[in-house]
Amino acid sequence: MPPKPFPEADSELKLELSALAEAMKTIASTLDLGSVLDRLLYLTNQMLGFEYCTILLIDEEDERLTIAARYGYPQSIVQEVGLAIGKGLTGRVAETGESLIVADVSKEKRYLAGIKGARSELVVPMKFENRVIGVFDVQSTNLDVFTEHDRGLLSVLADIASVAITNARNHHEALKARDEQSRSRALQREIALARTFQERFLPLRDPEIAGFDIAGMNLPGTTLSGDYFDYIELPNGHVGVAVADVSGKGVPAALLAASLQATLRSHVENVYSIARIMERVNDLFCRITSPEHFATLFYGVFDPTGSLTYVNAGHNPPILISGNGTIRELSDGGTVLGMFPGLSYDEGRIRMLPGDTLVIYSDGLSEVCGGGEEFGEERIVQTVLRATGSTARTLASMLITEADSFADPEALVDDMTVVVTKKLAD
Repeated sequence: MPPKPFPEADSELKLELSALAEAMKTIASTLDLGSVLDRLLYLTNQMLGFEYCTILLIDEEDERLTIAARYGYPQSIVQEVGLAIGKGLTGRVAETGESLIVADVSKEKRYLAGIKGARSELVVPMKFENRVIGVFDVQSTNLDVFTEHDRGLLSVLADIASVAITNARNHHEALKARDEQSRSRALQREIALARTFQERFLPLRDPEIAGFDIAGMNLPGTTLSGDYFDYIELPNGHVGVAVADVSGKGVPAALLAASLQATLRSHVENVYSIARIMERVNDLFCRITSPEHFATLFYGVFDPTGSLTYVNAGHNPPILISGNGTIRELSDGGTVLGMFPGLSYDEGRIRMLPGDTLVIYSDGLSEVCGGGEEFGEERIVQTVLRATGSTARTLASMLITEADSFADPEALVDDMTVVVTKKLAD
C-alpha cells in the first residue's frame, strides 16, 4: 500500500491542479487575447507566488520581443521593454527555445534590468507546433528562489498560453478577414451603385439632328469612368456635343467628371460664346481641383446648316474624315482645364459635307497598347474607312470593340469614349 502524501504537499498539489484546471478553463471561455493573457498571468502569480510575471511575444516583422501582458510591473518599465531576438535572457530563450533559471541575475552578463532590485529570474519558451512564439518570464527580488518544480509548472502554463494565444490570434485574423470581406462587398455595392448613377448621367439616347447621324459610347477601364460624353439641346435647333477625360481613375475621377459635366451645362445655359463658356468652365474647375488634377474637354455646337463651332481644351484632336478620304484634325482651342486660371480659348469652325465622318474620342481609345504599340489614330481612320456605309452607332461600337480587342490581355485599359457623327446626304 503506497504511503500517503504529506498533508502540506497534498494541499500544494491540489492548488496546482486547480490552477491548471482554471488555466484550461480560461482558454475555453474566451478568444480575446488580452483577457486570456491577463488571466494566465494572474494564475501564474497565484500558483508560484511571485509578484513579477510577464508574457512577451515575438513580432515576426521586426524579429523583436514585445510585451503582450504583465503582472506587477510599473507601467513606465513595461513601456521601455522591447528586445531583439537573442538579446538578454528573454531574447536568448526566444532564440534557443530552451528555458533558463538564473539564481543571481547580478552574475549573469546577459541580464537586462527590468525591475529595481530583481535578484533571480525564470524564463521558459512558449511554443506552438515546435515554433517559439514568445516567452514566459517571472522575476523575484530574492536570490535563488526558482526550482525545477517551478520550471515545470511554468512550462505547463507556457504550453497552455501558447494554445490560447494561437487560438485567439486565429480568431482575430478570421474576424479581420470577415470584416475585410464585408467591407469589400459593401464597397463593391457602393461602386456598382455609383456606376448606375454615372450611367444615368450619360445620354439615354442619341440626339436627332436633321441631316446628321450621331452616336456615342463609353467603356470604363474600371467600374467607374473618368470619361464622359454629353449632348445638350440648345435653342434654334442647335445641339452641343461634349467629350471629356478627367485625369486619374476610379471614384475621384468619376466625381470630377460629374462636376465638370454639371459645370459645363450650367454655363451653356447662360453664355452663348463657346470660347467664353470654356474660359468660365476652366476658372471654376481650377477652384474645385488641386493643380495635379486636370481635364481635357472637346465641346462643339452643331447648327442645322451643318456647321460645327467648337473649342478643344487640350483634348485629343477629333478626326474629320471626308467622303473622299482626306483627314483633318480639330485642334483649335487651348490647354487643359483645371491647371491655369484666367486662360483664353479660341474657337474653331468647320462645315461638314455629305459623306463626312467626325470621330471625337478620348485617349483611352487611341493609346491602348497591344504587342508593344498603340492602337493609334491610323487604326481609327482605317476602321472608319472600312465601314463607310455603316451607321454612326455601328462605327462607335466597332471602334470600341476593336481597340478593346487590340489591348494586351494583361494590360491596364483606360476609359474609352467615342462619339461618331456622320453627315447625311441632303
